[in-house]
Amino acid sequence: MEVKKFSNDYNSFDIDLVEDEKVLSIYQTGDDVNLSCKYEDYRKISNISFSISTNQGEVYFIFDKLYKDIINGNVLGEDESLKSVKERMQSERSTSWYQSLVQNGIITVLCDAYPIKCPNVLKIIKKEDEIILTFDKFDGEFPKAPYCISINIRQSGSRIYDFCAPFKTLFKQLQTLEDKKDVIKSLTKKL
Repeated sequence: MEVKKFSNDYNSFDIDLVEDEKVLSIYQTGDDVNLSCKYEDYRKISNISFSISTNQGEVYFIFDKLYKDIINGNVLGEDESLKSVKERMQSERSTSWYQSLVQNGIITVLCDAYPIKCPNVLKIIKKEDEIILTFDKFDGEFPKAPYCISINIRQSGSRIYDFCAPFKTLFKQLQTLEDKKDVIKSLTKKL
């Protein structure tokens, strides 16, 4: 996996994760976090999956933390050993908005940038040694970019309330990655 970082207007970096002709972009617009997936060659798409395996080290662990925090109801990323945090996590898991987003170990995020009747959708699934992000574009009347599928997660005005916090943490943790190619994977491909 190749990690590319680009300076943005918010004193941080936009991140591109490139794997097998697919690009997963994570970037900031104001207080919002956006995830966008596309092919490098700009093929028209209606859905696309991006897999992050344990082989990808730090990138995998950052996405694994996102998955675990959301599944456990720790949407604010607090210390889970504290009794008050455990109670808050239990309370979070019982809310209707949480139960609509997390079902049977699958996290389903509706894009905040589109009307509720036709949002793009991101599903996050964890398998034994990988996390799979599947982006689906709603095929409706609302015009959307033909070459990528974007998910906007709003800080305020979101229909999914506190759900922005784990994605803001993800974005912050990705800032620490070095701009580099995965050397082990590059060597394996050459052999």
